Amino acid sequence: MIARSLPGLFTHLPDDARIWIYAADRDLNELEENRVVEILQGFCGSWESHGRPVASGAAMVESRFAVIAGHIPGGDISGCGIDASVHALDKARAELGIEWLPSLLVHYRDANQVIRSVSRAQFRAGAEAGEVHLETTVFDLEVQRLGDMRAGRFEQPAGATWHRRVFSLSCTT
Repeated sequence: MIARSLPGLFTHLPDDARIWIYAADRDLNELEENRVVEILQGFCGSWESHGRPVASGAAMVESRFAVIAGHIPGGDISGCGIDASVHALDKARAELGIEWLPSLLVHYRDANQVIRSVSRAQFRAGAEAGEVHLETTVFDLEVQRLGDMRAGRFEQPAGATWHRRVFSLSCTT
């Protein structure tokens, strides 16, 4: 599933489903997106945690972000179950030449609406230069629940997120 509308993402899963978001090192083309989703959906079809089936799904968002969602009613997905999902990502990486970026990077849309992935120091320098500000759209890969993603907490103006506080962002005017 290539996500075009986040409120309708994974309609078969409840809002309290756990999600994991991974950023690719570049925008993927449609064929690559489809293949990533195919690999991840293949994994999801047999995903188990401590012998319990995981209701799950996978999607690509904005041609850059792989999202895996999983839910066990009344239970949690084990560390081994999470590790198994990472192996599926590794398969996509190896097959398509994708690098999954470290979680400490900041992901945002620049003035030309291009998604950038930069270090915190680079983002801070952009803030000091006035290139990023309260209205800059940022992506929060730390969102952990599907309901939060559906509610728009994955992609927001930086002024509504932790970025405002950490990087002392200001208005553009």
